[in-house]
Amino acid sequence: MAKTYKQSEAELLSVLISLERSDGFRRLNYPNLFVYCRKALALSEAQACYFLKVARTADKVPELVDAVTSGAISLSQARRVASVITPETAALWIEKAANLPQRELERAVTVANPKSVVREKIKPIAPERSEMRLGISVKLEHKLQRVREVLSHTKKSHVTLETALEEMVDLFLERKDPVEKAKRVRLKTSKPSSGRSVPAATKHEVNRRDEGKCQALLPNREVCGSPLWVEQHHVRPRSHGGPNIPANLITLCSQHHKMQHLLR
Repeated sequence: MAKTYKQSEAELLSVLISLERSDGFRRLNYPNLFVYCRKALALSEAQACYFLKVARTADKVPELVDAVTSGAISLSQARRVASVITPETAALWIEKAANLPQRELERAVTVANPKSVVREKIKPIAPERSEMRLGISVKLEHKLQRVREVLSHTKKSHVTLETALEEMVDLFLERKDPVEKAKRVRLKTSKPSSGRSVPAATKHEVNRRDEGKCQALLPNREVCGSPLWVEQHHVRPRSHGGPNIPANLITLCSQHHKMQHLLR
């Protein structure tokens, strides 16, 4: 059973590499390989990340994938060295992955890549509180301290790192998040339309109806639901007389939007 498990793990890795190289997940109507692993294969988020981390080294260091598919090392061992392995050091790291105990292998990777000393994680510690752990560069530390200084001066009181982080996140989302931008759309009296541009009121109605999320159906009949980089797609193309009305518009993420046009 253990042998079969390792063989299946290696075979799945090979298939995922093929899907990544050929964009095969798009032909299956999934926007990216991670969503395919989660939705179609029902892998956990951690499992999907492990496979993708190794799969995406395939072009750079094919020896690492070969070592997994041949059974020389496991996917778990390959994942641990993926952040440090290079074409020049492939043989050395594969040998270490195959022969060193887990703790010693992790220590060797840490020496080669200090960023891996602290594993990023967020864990709940109370009903409304979580603890976040990560390593940061000295440059980022100085930026955080500067944010605290500016906020402390503005608020005329001591500002915690949590407050500084929240202020930065809010500012970023306000300026960059497509969902937040959609929420700020307001009904306006639009100028006479040329027939090609979608009136602001119509865009607002579609955003309200679709809640700013991709409405593409995945093969398992679930809605994609991605709120990132969404666009409005004409169900009946404008070139074929499709009108600029909510009934002829649907919200799609950029990947599903591209896929719709490729299918025409």
